Amino acid sequence: MRGGRARGYVVILSLIAAFVVVPVSVGPVAAADDSDHPITASNAVVIDGDTGRVLYEQAMHEQVAPASLTKIFTAIVALESSTIDRELEVVEYDQVGEASIGLVPGERFTLETLLYGLMLTSGNDAAMTISRELAYLPGDSPQESVSRFLDRVDGTVNRLGLQNTTLRNPHGLDQNGHVSSAADIAAMTMYALGNPIFIELISTPYHAADGREFYNVNALLESYPGLVGGKTGVTSRAGHSLVQVAQRDGKTVIAVILGSTRERWYADAEYLLDLGFERLREDPDGDDRPVVGLAANTTFDVPDVATDLAVGGNFTVDRVNDNEAVVRSSSPVTEDEAISWVWPIVSLATMGVALVVVLNFSTIAGLGALAVERGSRIRFSTPSMFGLSPLSSAVSSLARSALPGRRRRTSRDQARGSAQPREHTLRVREPQSTATVFQDALLTPAMTRAEKAIQLAMQSRYHAATESFRRALELDPDLDPTRCPGFWRMQPMGYISAAKAYALAGRTRDARRLLTVVQLAFKSNHELVGLFGRAIKALDE
Repeated sequence: MRGGRARGYVVILSLIAAFVVVPVSVGPVAAADDSDHPITASNAVVIDGDTGRVLYEQAMHEQVAPASLTKIFTAIVALESSTIDRELEVVEYDQVGEASIGLVPGERFTLETLLYGLMLTSGNDAAMTISRELAYLPGDSPQESVSRFLDRVDGTVNRLGLQNTTLRNPHGLDQNGHVSSAADIAAMTMYALGNPIFIELISTPYHAADGREFYNVNALLESYPGLVGGKTGVTSRAGHSLVQVAQRDGKTVIAVILGSTRERWYADAEYLLDLGFERLREDPDGDDRPVVGLAANTTFDVPDVATDLAVGGNFTVDRVNDNEAVVRSSSPVTEDEAISWVWPIVSLATMGVALVVVLNFSTIAGLGALAVERGSRIRFSTPSMFGLSPLSSAVSSLARSALPGRRRRTSRDQARGSAQPREHTLRVREPQSTATVFQDALLTPAMTRAEKAIQLAMQSRYHAATESFRRALELDPDLDPTRCPGFWRMQPMGYISAAKAYALAGRTRDARRLLTVVQLAFKSNHELVGLFGRAIKALDE
């Protein structure tokens, strides 16, 4: 009886469990098609890059921080505002913190070079220079110029019908009110792909121009089959975010993830790209799927960008975009036109001089007589009158302050102490010489060459830096460049340059050790960890 009763209890409990557990475990799978995919990102969308049809989405309209995916908006508006060969000048205002390409005030670069710095290595300083210079009007402060550029971005956002995007800066650093959504970013990316220069920007692994070199930090660029390119973004508020564009069998898929993690963001992107291509194969038309952005408005007409377009008379349109045109004179003033306004000024000046002479005739005559009597002559000391000596000193000082990788401390810097460290710069205590007075005398040719390499690396001239490091090691096979001043303040690619030089000099062990050290130092940045990991793997191979 006891055994039978126990078996009865077991049967009853099994039946209860079957009725309770089965509906709970099966229900969600049957109920939701898109809710059970293994991605870590809090927001995501996958779209058909040709039609804008949504292939998968997860909270795609939620407003969140977009991090450096902001630079997609900045890049396409810049391309629509100017020709890429236009020269832009860097000012101190452009030097924002965290990721940078090491721009120095006073340097001049083409828009093309700055766009590569913007998209390949995510330079915040490049974003500031581009936005400030392209929107500048006479009398503007730097802040006013950047604000005007953001107004242009806002105009493009409105034209595309993107309702969840408000950008407060052109680079993507966290700021209150600086938001977008996965759907809006996907729509803007699809729009930007209509510009072949934009495609070139996101698909280029390496670019060198204007004495600078840029490496693409997108880890999927050379590993995912059919990848066209993309953009990375990381901030504390946004988490790890990505845009990836891929093409297969004539189909284009755009995947956007926001709020992923360092361990999973690339895995999320690969999974979503695969999912997108799979759904295009299963349902190529997808007429019942929603669309995003521009694709929702089939009557949309993109205005042409006109440059140097004659309007009539002496005026031309220098730059035109959605909501702004800058008009200026297109031909010099003729001689007749010049006379029409010059002669009144000349007449007034002549009358003024005559009036002064008449009123002060006796004084002038007396001074003249005194000068003749004493035989004195009026002498001008050119240097003191025109300030040539102070000017030459100031020029020398300015030249020293404009050396690559250096910046003068302003009174504002001195008031607040040293500048905030940039996100991608190592902070390592450098050895200090006890014989500072004789430091220059103790520098060997090899150390001088290594310091030159460090300066080149700080200018993003990495090939030249590698060659200079190699020459230094050639001069002194036992040289330790890591002890040179400034070595641990280089940008990440500077350490790659030093490691290459080690390898070329036959010191592969030192190259591997250096890359391992900086990989550990940057362990919180998945992009750089992957970059240094690939470099170590290349050494092993």
